[in-house]
Amino acid sequence: MSRSPFVSIIIPTHNRSVVLQRSLGALGSQTFPVELTEVLVVADGCTDGTVETLRQYEAAFTLRVLEQTQQGPAQARNYGASCAKGSLLIFLDDDIEASPSLVEAHVKAHEQLPGCVAIGYLPLRLPKIDGFLDIELRGWWERMFQVMRQPGHRFTYRDLLTGNVSIEMETFRGIGGFNPTLWCHEDYELGIRLIKLGVALLFVEEALGYHYEKTDFDRVLERKYQEGIADVVIGQLHPDLRRRLPLSRLRLSRSRSNRALCNLAFRWPKTGKKFVACLRWELGPLEKLRFRWRWRYIVDKILCYFYWLGVVKELGSLRALNDFLKDGLSDTQRKDGEVEIDLREGLEAAERRLNEERPESLRIRYGKELIGRILPEPGVERLQGCHLRQILRNEFSGPLVKALILEGGIDFGIDTDKLLSTYSLESTKPGVLPWDASVET
Repeated sequence: MSRSPFVSIIIPTHNRSVVLQRSLGALGSQTFPVELTEVLVVADGCTDGTVETLRQYEAAFTLRVLEQTQQGPAQARNYGASCAKGSLLIFLDDDIEASPSLVEAHVKAHEQLPGCVAIGYLPLRLPKIDGFLDIELRGWWERMFQVMRQPGHRFTYRDLLTGNVSIEMETFRGIGGFNPTLWCHEDYELGIRLIKLGVALLFVEEALGYHYEKTDFDRVLERKYQEGIADVVIGQLHPDLRRRLPLSRLRLSRSRSNRALCNLAFRWPKTGKKFVACLRWELGPLEKLRFRWRWRYIVDKILCYFYWLGVVKELGSLRALNDFLKDGLSDTQRKDGEVEIDLREGLEAAERRLNEERPESLRIRYGKELIGRILPEPGVERLQGCHLRQILRNEFSGPLVKALILEGGIDFGIDTDKLLSTYSLESTKPGVLPWDASVET
């Protein structure tokens, strides 16, 4: 049996002393040996007595308190990692209450798949769940993890969540850590670089930590504003990703309201501020009347406007936005490095080939019949065998059934009737894998 690694748990915090103590208490009840664990709390410009409280805290583990002037969570995590002694780093947010098995589950994940980045599960805990905002927030939060737990999920940079994630020290140092210029979506930007290097992302449901969220609509709007700023910075750092960012989808949207909100933010921000204030006034009556669909629609527009305000902060003008998106144009139809597989040779043979070659793009045939193409996607992990069945089921079930009928389904290597029953005819959209470029709401 291999020797267990020394684990460094890094927690950035800013003026959340009470919440932080609950998180530290949970880390004192881990199933992983306490003598192989250290916790580094990085106080990022704290002024609420956090440091003094921590220095008096009696922990069951080695607790190290670090201080820095307020520089944001990315720099705080980098500072903690630079001082860490462990070969495995676990990053936790300060409002995460770890389950007893969290650390052990992260360690086991790295033993099973060395060099990976393990993303833990964070079910949301809200003070109450009676308002529309609470309901929407919880639904959006759970959908993120529901996608990742699907068999054959193809990870994207948006799956990397630093609230509960582990990475080996060697990998973290080799990639240069988090980008300290980002105060939001620094986890996404790290995910882009990890995927480009071919580092595997892994969802570990057993690495469970409860996320105690205490938010309000003003905080949600501020978050959306920061996302607009961050997406521009990410696009500047990674030009190939610009056309995949939410700002590209919104700018090219057919929705007149989305285009109007963009114009308001760039050209008439004072008018936009008054307009959004009127929209926001409607939310209370709509919630009282339980008009949830209309409430959700208006919230989406308000969030869209605040996202654009963040983009304006970075780019300044519509001309700069158009140039930004133009510079990000790429030939999405390129065929360099494309692999072609013929399913007549069998699914297992196709999966083995994908595991061997790990292509960015793929052409799928069944005999003479073209089933579809998967085009290169910036920020998405390279294809491997475990992705194939999910892709066929979700994206190409219609063309696959048609090919089986036309080609007779012989020599496929599996029971054709069983195969046909496996794929849902409800998702018969042929073409490429979709990219989720929606603004998070």
